[in-house]
Amino acid sequence: MGTGTPPSPSGTAFEETRLHVFTLDYPHVQIPFEITLWILLASIAKIGFHLYHKLPSIVPESCLLILVGLLLGGIIFGAEEKSPPVMNSDVFFLYLLPPIVLDAGYFMPTRLFFENFGTIFWYAVVGTLWNAIGIGISLFGICQISAFGLTDITLLQNLLFGSLISAVDPVAVLAVFENIHVNEQLYILVFGESLLNDAITVVLYNLFKSFCQMRTIQVIDIFAGIANFFIVGIGGVLIGILLGFVAALTTRFTHKIRVIEPLFVFLYSYLSYITAEMFHLSGIMAITACAMTMNKYVEENVSQKSYTTIKYFMKMLSSVSETLIFIFMGVSTVGKNHEWNWAFVSFTLLFCLIWRALGVFVLTQIINVFRTIPLTFKDQFIIAYGGLRGAICFSLVFLLPPSVFPRKKLFITAVIVVIFFTVFIQGITIRPLVEFLDVKRSNKKQPAVSEEIYNRFFDHVKTGIEDVCGHWGHNFWRDKFKKFDNKYLRRLLIRENQPKSSIVSLYKKLEIKHAIEMAESGMISKVPSSVSLSEYHEGKIKPLSPTEMENMREILTKNLYQIRHRVRIKFCIHHVI
Repeated sequence: MGTGTPPSPSGTAFEETRLHVFTLDYPHVQIPFEITLWILLASIAKIGFHLYHKLPSIVPESCLLILVGLLLGGIIFGAEEKSPPVMNSDVFFLYLLPPIVLDAGYFMPTRLFFENFGTIFWYAVVGTLWNAIGIGISLFGICQISAFGLTDITLLQNLLFGSLISAVDPVAVLAVFENIHVNEQLYILVFGESLLNDAITVVLYNLFKSFCQMRTIQVIDIFAGIANFFIVGIGGVLIGILLGFVAALTTRFTHKIRVIEPLFVFLYSYLSYITAEMFHLSGIMAITACAMTMNKYVEENVSQKSYTTIKYFMKMLSSVSETLIFIFMGVSTVGKNHEWNWAFVSFTLLFCLIWRALGVFVLTQIINVFRTIPLTFKDQFIIAYGGLRGAICFSLVFLLPPSVFPRKKLFITAVIVVIFFTVFIQGITIRPLVEFLDVKRSNKKQPAVSEEIYNRFFDHVKTGIEDVCGHWGHNFWRDKFKKFDNKYLRRLLIRENQPKSSIVSLYKKLEIKHAIEMAESGMISKVPSSVSLSEYHEGKIKPLSPTEMENMREILTKNLYQIRHRVRIKFCIHHVI
């Protein structure tokens, strides 16, 4: 018998291996390793920008990040002599975009948003249609000039390109408008438009892409596209609200397991986004509606520690995603996927600026008739100038099938030129223009309890005036929703043992937030705490009895409603007499 290696059960011999002191297995960890390096690079880049404190006030952070991406893309292109990896559209839409929209929706001033909802909806829907059709038809007219070499681009292809290039990008708007601290009304108008126009952009993009792939277009296809717009938008909102309610109902029972409260906020919000995308609905509108719903109800159930965790983890995810998007845009720009045609690129940029400006000024003249406080010329100029394009149209243009769009590389080049112009030129010059035009700036401060009480009082006064005049305005419907909310939704979604008085609950919430802000800014040591004040006055002020405290709560919470009803009753009696 031989003395070789004993056979394996399958009949083959085992290969003899030796123990290695040091081994390298990069393919095993390649994907998580590269993701970690990208995030680390993005974070270090943000630190570097803010070392020189005047730089972010002159150049928006988004511009600097794109420059870093261009530098990296150039290095990759030169080293490998091939195009760098293009930002994958699924990575952008499914992983990078949701944290940014979630952060913006969760901390959005909902009162201001709904007060200006009509104007936002007008700009988002009619304005996007105006821009898409205007840009598409104008470019088709340019393509008819044979000297430009664009006669092979059809009307439907131009309309498709107009639909994706007309979308105002929420990521770019956030990056620039938060940097210049423009006033809350202008911010909510432009940012709200960038959120709501997602539905119309997705519908137009899919509609024209389908038309380009069809041999014949029937009338029913056009009506199906119109119906699809309402389904995409309204369906996304309903999914977001539903999962927001489920999140609130879930956190109602987490008072003994506080550590998992922040997890539900992120899971339900992301679930709303991917559920909407699964049904080809508007994921942006779904996650925005979910975030706004959770902010109203979930915040009442979670502890203060959970709220702090939610806030800072959400800000961190949003910041990292925004940084990666702009770096990847710069990296993806470098490569061989371009075709230059000076006529198409130049007229695309020109028509984007012209139709945006015309749309804002014309539509504002119509909406100003219905606004209590009309938008001034300065406001209109900033809204038109703030229509920044970004990663949404950048990702959509890469999704075009080359077999149907043979001039896809030309579309990519034109999109990149428009993005770079809006982000660099308009993004850098908007701050000096805001200062030159003396546009009102934001005054972000924590509202005092007295301010909230005055706001509630005037809300009831305005609602009472609408009752007397017989006019059903937004104050009337807001009051009806508040009554329905207090009677049904809050009892179902918010945990028991909450303060009976909404004013007391509001006071507690605002005081805690104010204390956190003071601690973060280093002011906490300069201001005496409520504990020290109570100890100081303990022997000098007689504490109120429980009965007196309850009477004060009744005065604050109920009498505001009684004022309006008494006025209405008196008016009715006087009218009868």
